[in-house]
Amino acid sequence: MPGAIFIETLRRNWRQVLYWGLGLGLLGYYVQIIVPNVDALNEYAQLLATLPPVMLQMLGIDGAAAIAKPEGFIGLGFFTYALIVMIIYGVLSGMNITASEEDAGILDVLLSLPVPRWRLIVERFAAYVLITTGIAMAGFAGLIAGGSGTALPVNPARLLSGSLNLVPAVLLVIAFTACMAALTRRRALPITILFLVASYFIDFLASATTHALTDALSKLSFFTYYDAQNVMIQGVTVGNVAVLLAAALVLIAAALWFFQRRDIGG
Repeated sequence: MPGAIFIETLRRNWRQVLYWGLGLGLLGYYVQIIVPNVDALNEYAQLLATLPPVMLQMLGIDGAAAIAKPEGFIGLGFFTYALIVMIIYGVLSGMNITASEEDAGILDVLLSLPVPRWRLIVERFAAYVLITTGIAMAGFAGLIAGGSGTALPVNPARLLSGSLNLVPAVLLVIAFTACMAALTRRRALPITILFLVASYFIDFLASATTHALTDALSKLSFFTYYDAQNVMIQGVTVGNVAVLLAAALVLIAAALWFFQRRDIGG
């Protein structure tokens, strides 16, 4: 029945919204209440200004002045680290699309049923789109709850857009992991980790230096398009979101192509 894999994936994994969402929500709540007012935020920004610029870049801070703004502080304190948490979730979810069951020796049993291979990937990925969005909304709820106990003036619409901005980047990680699992199976995890580390350092080098080469290479890093602080301060850049979503769709299409031609269990 069409949609059966989608429903089954949701049934087996809906609790992830509670577990991961609770963690993300608590992080959002903590970040909101840790700095009670703008004066304390200015003192924190002045402290950061004493650090070397390269250290600020490694921490994902574009400039100490941005941290003096409530939106900039939340962009760093929550959304930068929320992405790290969600990347771990994305890798695990990408492995669960095919690789985990294949390693357990049960994927070939599932595929012995009249289920086209493309439905397995498409419906599971669609389920993870919904679950990822639910986790991001749990983080948003934590930010709203924390905001009720602080004097930082932050527009809830910016908090919502920042939370939704998490989703395309995480979907790209899920899609990349699923693609590598369909292509290489056992080497999917180390390749994905290498991709994530390389993306981070490319973005870091582009932020720390001004050179045509690093600027060009930064286009290969999904961190460049995530850009949490600017999203909080200036709003979502539609082009960046489009790039991440398009890349995720291309990777899922590639995963389908590789998976159709794989000898499962071999």
